[in-house]
Amino acid sequence: MSRVLVTGGSRGIGRSICLRIARDALARSTTPKLVVTGTGASPDLVDIVDELKALGTDALAVPGDLNDPDVPSRLVKEALAFCGGLDAVVHNAGGAIAAPLIKAKLSDWQTVFAVNCHAFLLLGQAAHPELRKSKGSLIGIGSSASERVQPYLSAYAPAKAALKMLMQQMAYEWGRHGIRVNCVSPGLTLSRSTEQVLSDPKEQGRIGEHIPLRRVGTPDEIAAVVSFLIGPDAAYITGENINVDGGLQHIGTENMLNDGTPSNWTAHNAGRMKPKDA
Repeated sequence: MSRVLVTGGSRGIGRSICLRIARDALARSTTPKLVVTGTGASPDLVDIVDELKALGTDALAVPGDLNDPDVPSRLVKEALAFCGGLDAVVHNAGGAIAAPLIKAKLSDWQTVFAVNCHAFLLLGQAAHPELRKSKGSLIGIGSSASERVQPYLSAYAPAKAALKMLMQQMAYEWGRHGIRVNCVSPGLTLSRSTEQVLSDPKEQGRIGEHIPLRRVGTPDEIAAVVSFLIGPDAAYITGENINVDGGLQHIGTENMLNDGTPSNWTAHNAGRMKPKDA
C-alpha cells in the first residue's frame, strides 16, 4: 500500500503516520507516494513533506480546510493526479471545541462533526472508484471518547462515536467491492491536542497512573497500527475499531472512586484488593 492520502498529517499523530507508512513501504522495496494535507500552508506541512522526501518518498503537500464540504473531493483529485491511483486514505484531521452541552453552539457542533465525521464520508465517496480498483483501505482516526463520556467535549465525543458507526457502515457496504474500512482510536496520547497539558513530565506521570499500562501513549504507537491496517498483513480485517489506549477503556470503579486525595479508596492503596504481583 504505497499510494496514500493522509489528512491532518503535518504534526503529532498525523506526522508519525506519514513517516511510518513511508518507512514500511520502503522496507518492502516499494517507493511510496504520499499526499499530506493540513489546514493552510503551514511550515509544519512543508517540513513533513521535506522529511518524507529525505527518506526517498515522493511526497506532496496540499492545504485544505475539511470544514468545507467541497474540499475532500478536491484533495482526492489532487492525490490521484500526483500518485496515479490510491491504495489508502487515512483521515487523521480532527478537532474539538470545548463546551458543556448547555452552552454548545450549533455552529460549533456542526464544525466538529464536519471535520471529524462528515469529511470521512466525503473522502470515502470521492476515493471509492480508485480504492475499488486497488482493493484499498480507508482508515479513520477515532478516539477513546467514542466510548467514554468526556467532560466539556460535548460535540467531540458524539462526533467520534458517529465516525465509528460510519466506518462500520462503510465496511459493510463496500466490503463487496474489496475495500476495507477501519478505525484506530487513540487514548490519551502525546499529540498536538494534548501537548500543553502533557508538556510537564511530572503531569504525564500523574495522569499515566490512571491508565492500566501506567503511561500515556506516543504518536508512533498509533502510527504503527495504522500502517499495519493498510498493509498486506491486515488483508482480512475490516469494520474494526482498534483501541490503542494502554487499556484506558477498561478503567472502571477505580477511576470513579479516586478524587485525587491520598485518603480516598483506590486499587493502589487498598491492600486487600491489590494483586500479589502489583
